[in-house]
Formats: sequence, structure tokens, C-alpha cells
Amino acid sequence: MRRYLNLLVILVAVVAAIPLFYTALAAGKDPGLVLKRVSGNENEIPNVKITAMDSQENRLNRMFSITSSGSHDLRRESSFLSLDEDPAWYKQYVKQYPRYMRGKTDQGGFYEDKQMIAYAEIKPQPLHRSRVALYVGVLDKKTKKIKTMKMKVPGFTKQSYPSVWDVQKTGNELKVAAGMDTGIRVYRVSLPEKKITGDKVIAQREQAGRMAQYTQLAETDVNKPNHILAYQEEKVDDDGTVKEMTTFIYNYHTNETKKLRLPKDISLRDSDNWKFVYNGKTVYMAITKKNGGARLLTFDGNGKLKADKTFAIKYQSTGNPIPEIKNGRLYFLIPNDSREKACLLYVFDISSGKQLYSGKVVQKGKGVKARYVEGVELTIK
Repeated sequence: MRRYLNLLVILVAVVAAIPLFYTALAAGKDPGLVLKRVSGNENEIPNVKITAMDSQENRLNRMFSITSSGSHDLRRESSFLSLDEDPAWYKQYVKQYPRYMRGKTDQGGFYEDKQMIAYAEIKPQPLHRSRVALYVGVLDKKTKKIKTMKMKVPGFTKQSYPSVWDVQKTGNELKVAAGMDTGIRVYRVSLPEKKITGDKVIAQREQAGRMAQYTQLAETDVNKPNHILAYQEEKVDDDGTVKEMTTFIYNYHTNETKKLRLPKDISLRDSDNWKFVYNGKTVYMAITKKNGGARLLTFDGNGKLKADKTFAIKYQSTGNPIPEIKNGRLYFLIPNDSREKACLLYVFDISSGKQLYSGKVVQKGKGVKARYVEGVELTIK
């Protein structure tokens, strides 16, 4: 009798789970939103993804992932329907070099050129939790041979909380930039000798006056060769108010650090409308304005202003535009335009300033009532 009772319990559980299964499947279906071209070239946006939300009366906010091919409901997605958000280059590494990629999850720790892929990570040593070590793995792309190194990292205490910000190669050395709560160090790792041959403190809180905090600027291609590391120093008062904000550029090849020189008409009080990114030898600064329009400043590796362009963007939105810069393009997402009742997207060529594309998020299907959708994030893969 007990055996039949157990069987009955299992049967009831299976029947009860069926509606949940189909609910999860339904949640993964396309909610019917799409990024539709208004003008320009559709080929400019195959790598664009908008994360947006809608809110209706008596209903919780729902999150959507929207592209030119359709949309997904993110808030209710089940684990087996969740989207893989890793960038294409990381997926390719995992597929092509599975043995080398084992345990390598910090995407900021990678470097790749024609000959090699390198990865660096700072973590506690297994038998000495109060000490940290620098782990480096190098893959020869031609021979597929893997070289591994483990080195004691000088200059840290167990309270430092170090992490790798960036990895670059100069000559026969890897340069590993590490951030911590007290500043930034760059370590030189000799590949032939498999050891740390030197380090340089490029930013230190004790020397910064007010309480300082450091943040790496966004890289457009985190695994590609770069000449520079761009970072920001914020000096804050005891109440957390930012009093000074300075951008610095460290050159891996010259070991020099330069201050980025902003035009005098740019004020710290507008910093919520700033967006910095960098690549190669260049730093970009996008500035948006609530009354419409945008500005893009281009700086060289010495922090000198090389170009200052203004882009005419007309919109009426309660939220500020969300800019992104990649592949020589400047992207602007308007969260929700009150006239169009939709998220708007513009794409410009950085060099010429020419508008290459404009589009908006719409509901697919005829006669379907448009819903209020607000863009909250713009991702360029």
C-alpha cells in the first residue's frame, strides 16, 4: 500500500508541474516587440540589443531583450530558456580551446593577438588565504601548447581585494593592470622567465588628497591589443559627494601617465550625462543634453583633444539618451520619446558625423495596441 501511495504522490507532483512547464515556455516566447528601421541601413544594427521594460497598471515591470529580429521576456524566463550573454569572442574561445578555457571566467583578464591568447587572474593561494598569487595562462595559437605561471604578487595585503583590470603585451612581457581599494598597479611579467620582473604604482589613494576611488573606463574591445589604460579618479567628501573627477591615460609602451584635458565649458555638475569609452590609442567622451542634441569629444593617448563634434538629435523624453561607442559608430538610445511613444535608436559615423540609421521599437502585428516600453540599456556585441 505504501508503494502505491508513493506512486500517487509522484503522479500528483508531475501533473502539478505541467502548467508551470508550459508557463515557462510561454514566458520565453517573443512578446511581439521589434526594433524597426525608420531610415538608413539595416546592416548597421545586427549586433544591437536593447534591454527595456514596460509597466502597466496593476502589473509588475517586465524586462525585454529587443533586437531587429524580435524580443524575449527576460523577467519570467526560466533558467533553461535564459539567454547566453557572453560576447562572441568568449564563446569562440570556449568552443575552440575548451582545455585552455577551463576555469577562466573573468573576461577582463584576456589578451589576444595573432600569435597568442593570454589570461591573468589574481586570487588567494589555496593553502594561504591571506596571500594572493598572479595566475597567468598563455596559449600558443599555432602549436596549441599552453604555458602556465603562478607568481607571488608583491604590494598587496589581504585587505587589498585586488582584481585584474587589463592585460597587454609589450615585447616579451605581459603587463597586467590590477585595481584594488588603495589604487592601481601595473605588473611586468617576463614570458621567457615566467616571473614578475617589476611593477609600477600608477595611482595611489594616499597621494590623492581627499578620499579617492578609481574606476576603469569601458573598453570597446576588452581582449584586443591596446596601447593605453584609461581610468577615472573621483575625490569624494566624507558624505560621499564627488568633488573632483579626473580621467587619466596610462601608456603601456612608455610607462607614462597623462591627464585628459577637458574643454573649459564642461562642468562636473553635468557628469550624469557623460559616457567615456576607449580603445587602441583613443578615448571618447559622449555628452547628452536633455533639451536635445549630443556632443562627442575624441582625445589621443596623451589626453589632448583631437575632435569635437555635435550631433543633431531631436527627442522628447523624461530619460536621458543612452550612448554607446563601438566599431567607429556612435549609438544613441532614446529611452522613450513622448511624441513617438516608443524607444528610438540613432547610429552615426564617428569620423564624418553622418547619420547611418534611425529606428524605433514597435509592437508587431496590425491593430495591436502599443504598450509603453522604456529602454534601460543598450548593448553592442
